[in-house]
Amino acid sequence: MNGYAQTYEILFTKQINNSDNLFLIDTQGKIKPITNHPRKDSSPMISPDGNYIVFTSERVGWWKIWLMDIKKNSFTQLTNESAAEYNPSWSPDGKLITFVSGRGGNSDLYVMKKNGKDLKKITKGKRTNTMSSWGNDGFIYYSTKINGVYQIAKILPDGSNNQIITRDKGDKYAPQLSNNQKQILYYGEKDNNLDIYILNLENNTTKRLTSHPLMDIRPKWSSDDKKIVFERGNKKNNQHIYIMDSDGKNIKKITSKNYNYTPSFVPNGI
Repeated sequence: MNGYAQTYEILFTKQINNSDNLFLIDTQGKIKPITNHPRKDSSPMISPDGNYIVFTSERVGWWKIWLMDIKKNSFTQLTNESAAEYNPSWSPDGKLITFVSGRGGNSDLYVMKKNGKDLKKITKGKRTNTMSSWGNDGFIYYSTKINGVYQIAKILPDGSNNQIITRDKGDKYAPQLSNNQKQILYYGEKDNNLDIYILNLENNTTKRLTSHPLMDIRPKWSSDDKKIVFERGNKKNNQHIYIMDSDGKNIKKITSKNYNYTPSFVPNGI
């Protein structure tokens, strides 16, 4: 048994000849194109009901948030600011989207309805706030820069109950709460390298899952918490999608060519 009897499907971005588009792939390497646009599409996240994909795109300028209706194969632009807007994530009920924007002159978290309306800035102050994801406990988890170090924080979607979770050394990026709410997955920098870690919320201990010369970044949980998908590479070439068990074992390379990044699991397929 290789640990992959179940076929987990993954949305990700593939760059071919400097054109970035969204693709779907399973653990056996079977791949399906989702978008085909001359401008860049990136960072896909499927809605909880499986009907929509929110993503970032440069279809009309610098990065903006877009929505794809999967059944209709139609696309809607949700944001239209001059600043870059990226890193979208769904609320557990699929009604809201959080994302990161520099529209106010600082990197902050915003929340809006899935049609782009009722937009609200939820982080305040001069800290850099980025790499957010919505937990099923109702909090939005993100990285915030404190005294030069990115720490893990969480905040409610109305901007209240903002809490700093970590205060130790080493940058911590892209935190994501496990579905059982017991752990936070993230990638961080120690020993001058980026690797993947898990913070156990029950005993406040940290476990390092990867230790590779290349960068291991942007990990995401599967819906059953059994698998983790991530990307490994050097940001210039050789960037590929990998999957592993939640304890860091059975690492498997999924993509084989081109530049691949921003993976996320698809619980129910497309």
